Amino acid sequence: MVVRIATVDDAPAIARVHVQVWRETYTDKLPAPIVKGRPVAERAAALRRLIAGESALGPQTIWVAERAGVVIGFAWAGDSRDADRPTDAELYAINVVQAHHGTGAGQLLLSASVGDGPASLWMLEDNPRARAFYERNGFVADGTTKVDEQLGDAREIRLVRTEPRVTAGG
Repeated sequence: MVVRIATVDDAPAIARVHVQVWRETYTDKLPAPIVKGRPVAERAAALRRLIAGESALGPQTIWVAERAGVVIGFAWAGDSRDADRPTDAELYAINVVQAHHGTGAGQLLLSASVGDGPASLWMLEDNPRARAFYERNGFVADGTTKVDEQLGDAREIRLVRTEPRVTAGG
């Protein structure tokens, strides 16, 4: 498995992974139109602009995980978007297709995107698999929640890691 910074040419593959992961993960948790989301081509165009640095949101980076030359997941991170900025870095997303869960792809993407240092993230409250993954990596819910209208009024929780993660032997 290879994890690397995404290029503009990766945008279509990232868009396909994004759509597939949302369907695998959120079909029973979010309204169907939101899970279906934008068409892959439209999503890829937006990703091309983001990867090319044309985003107004400040510095951001997307990493991809590949197995045998096929993108199987991605991570997206940048500056914290929260007004109270619990950390400087925010993990916006990690998405790995279900067939590659448990392969270490998510861990490699987390390490590439925010390392072991302080970071925050928002996640759907009803996602126990993701929460367990983040908690294993030192993130804890800080009690901050929000209702995301763009996700059909889904409830999200913020997880924060303020101290560097200590690993066995390190």
